[in-house]
Amino acid sequence: MTTTTHSKTTRKPNLRERVYSIVRERIQMGQIRLEDRLVDHDIACELHVSRMPVREALMQLTNEGLLEGTARGFVLRRYTLAQMNEIFEIRTLLEPPAAASASLHAQPKGLAEMGASLDKAQHAHETGDVDEFMRDNARFRWAWLTMVPNRQLADAISRYIDHAQVVRLMTMNDSDVRDLILDGMQGLYQAFLSGDAELVRARMLTHARAAAACYYNAYQQRLEHGS
Repeated sequence: MTTTTHSKTTRKPNLRERVYSIVRERIQMGQIRLEDRLVDHDIACELHVSRMPVREALMQLTNEGLLEGTARGFVLRRYTLAQMNEIFEIRTLLEPPAAASASLHAQPKGLAEMGASLDKAQHAHETGDVDEFMRDNARFRWAWLTMVPNRQLADAISRYIDHAQVVRLMTMNDSDVRDLILDGMQGLYQAFLSGDAELVRARMLTHARAAAACYYNAYQQRLEHGS
């Protein structure tokens, strides 16, 4: 699920890189919750590796802004409102032109993956399966990101999307939020099918702004309830 810039020479990832990819994908897929603590010893035992590559991978994820260290392990990073404002501003600047570019280079496989993820997300929403909805939402994003020709841009967007994982954990239990996100996914998918890059750009901007609005509403509710 993670995006990486490919070199001409393919090599087998080392242990740190493997652990990094596993943990980052778990974050992306919503498998790591706000209350979860990542302990190097536990992960090392699970993956049957030594603690050192696990520790290095967790530190890399911390340096990239996905995790933060505590006295009892690592947790998902909590961003302040000001920091989230900056992240959403960056996303609204980067994602619309990237999606427009992806639509101009769209391939049948990528479009099929978008459509399949959308169908699964629709089913998950209807059955109230929030975890599956989050996974399908992540796969939908991955499908269009893989079609962005500028891989450095795609990697940057992927990192900022990962930073907003806490937003999805805060909001996806709300069926109204899932309705809104699903509408955005459907609109974006139809725009991709139309081949109209400017329509894709406009709908991605609307989709990114909707995600920000969901976070601000959830943040306000937490303030009102003192959590």
